[in-house]
Amino acid sequence: MSDPTEDRIQVALQAVLESGLNKNGNPVLSLRGAAEMYGVSRSRLTARYNGRKTRTEAHEQQQKLSPSQEYVLKEWIKALGRRCVPLSQGTVAQYASVIIDKPVSENWARHFRTRHPDLKVRWTSGLESCRARSLNRTQVNEFFEIYHELITSLQIEPHNIYNMDEKGIQLGIGKRALVLVDRDQKTVQQLENGDRELVTVIECVSADGNSLRPSVIYKAKKRNISWARNNPCDAR
Repeated sequence: MSDPTEDRIQVALQAVLESGLNKNGNPVLSLRGAAEMYGVSRSRLTARYNGRKTRTEAHEQQQKLSPSQEYVLKEWIKALGRRCVPLSQGTVAQYASVIIDKPVSENWARHFRTRHPDLKVRWTSGLESCRARSLNRTQVNEFFEIYHELITSLQIEPHNIYNMDEKGIQLGIGKRALVLVDRDQKTVQQLENGDRELVTVIECVSADGNSLRPSVIYKAKKRNISWARNNPCDAR
């Protein structure tokens, strides 16, 4: 785990470095001022400013990956993120440990991310494995080709075209995780097995923008009419 105090020192150090220099060569934001501003030790901040490494950094300099190894690991992180199997910084550290056959801490993974600005930390969202297998370029292109051919041949108007979709709210799970992915990746999804209890919300919207009342499905053998009362979207 990373050291919160050291994290604040790094933020304070960055603020000092970005403040620029006075004519006398000293930083505009003094080390004393930065230490007070961020609530850190002035002596430790001064040590970092003068280039002294933390104990962890000094030790890990002896076991870091080579540039080629880091490049391969970085590309593997990106590939797994696109496949909906993103890696946390802790898992990245474990992979690095396997590569060099030496222990690597999560603190190393934080510096690894700093060295590779094309990676970023993002929160995940769930994606069932069955949907992940169907979400590929070939399947999507084939769908739109058939769709376009159908509405053209039958002259179907937009107000007669509806999209029905459902959103499952998983009970008791759904915890997101911080993972490391390609900076250009827009959404970060994580595979789930999809076999847990859900409350399902169904929506139906036409191609011209009109919509039907949403419907909420609970786990029950009989529908309770009170479920549809006093809800803000007139769901049923």
